Amino acid sequence: MGDRYSIKHEIGTGRAGVVYEAFDTELDRQVAFRRFDTSEENFHDEEWRTRFFDVVSDLSRINHANILSVLDAGIDEEGPYLVTAHVEGLRLSQLLKPSGQMDLKELYSFTRQSLDALQAAEAYGYFHHALCPSSVIATAKPSGGYHYTMMDLGHSKLIPLVSNEGELGLSKTFDPALMAPELFEGNPAGIRSTLYMLGQLIYWMAAGGHPLAGFSLELAHAKHKAGEIPYLSSYRADFPEVFRQWLYWL
Repeated sequence: MGDRYSIKHEIGTGRAGVVYEAFDTELDRQVAFRRFDTSEENFHDEEWRTRFFDVVSDLSRINHANILSVLDAGIDEEGPYLVTAHVEGLRLSQLLKPSGQMDLKELYSFTRQSLDALQAAEAYGYFHHALCPSSVIATAKPSGGYHYTMMDLGHSKLIPLVSNEGELGLSKTFDPALMAPELFEGNPAGIRSTLYMLGQLIYWMAAGGHPLAGFSLELAHAKHKAGEIPYLSSYRADFPEVFRQWLYWL
């Protein structure tokens, strides 16, 4: 990375590496710098390097207000890294009001923004199979409400590549409570799987939690497969019937 990116401090640790807040000295801006934990055997291999830059190039072309922008990537003596926009805000779990449930107006806004983002990603052949409360950042708008930014969009292609655990590394990024059954079975169904997980995430926000939270992958999969998800009316009487029907269609 040379002297271009000045690391400030660690933001968090993920399944495939560490994310730092950094400063881009060339373009004078704050960025997020992700350093992947990848074996030297991989990142010194020419075929691996080609695959890495192909995925990053695809991601960098996705330009949407609700998707975290990929700005740069490279491979240096420490291994591969990815640079994205740095977004200030709150995780979804921090947004919920004292009752634990998101109000309907904000829930509609989140749904609309999410569908717009997923449609844009699909146009480039990318599907978000890592949707969970920590994969979305909410930034307060001056006019009220929040702007939502989806992160981790490229996990389905990037994590198996950069993780030393391969596909197993990807499976560890899934939230068992939200995961589409076919992902557990190793048969992702593209946008259908993503929409299923979006439905489960909206359910989580509306109910103030998910009934399968804390379950193992195996048990949560069995519950999803059997359709054993309680009706929202069990948690929330004010939920509009037409919205409930749409949500269960997802």
